Amino acid sequence: MKKTFRMMLMTIGALLITAGNSWANTVVYDKVGIFKTETFFIEEFEISEAGSYMASLTNFDFPASMIDTGMSVVTATQLLGSIMLDSTTPAAGSFTFDATPGIYSVAFYGTADPSTASQLGLYGMEISQIPIPAAVWLFGSGLLGLALVSRANKAV
Repeated sequence: MKKTFRMMLMTIGALLITAGNSWANTVVYDKVGIFKTETFFIEEFEISEAGSYMASLTNFDFPASMIDTGMSVVTATQLLGSIMLDSTTPAAGSFTFDATPGIYSVAFYGTADPSTASQLGLYGMEISQIPIPAAVWLFGSGLLGLALVSRANKAV
């Protein structure tokens, strides 16, 4: 009986860890674009689950590095976060923000290098949910197991 209970508890813990890791790749907005000289746009995206999210911006340095790029995530009333990259900063950066279900906007600004022959720049943006660490799921399943063992000992 105890062996079966332990196996069941370990299986539940493994399933919870797997579920936590599968949420790691929940992307709510993703865009890669190439543009000429200067670009600014605003697009809407939807978040369906409350939680912490990470917004990432990358200057792919193709065919040449862009002079500057910037990204902001906003609601109708507030700025949730922003990042600016230029020739003195790394080619990629990110910020985190908390969100509840609803409609959000992402704003992008970029300038390609007009001194290059192509005057083209390639950028990438991604907004993804930050997963709950597997340790939290493991700790939770351990607490559940202790509660069940305690309850089983009281019944005996």
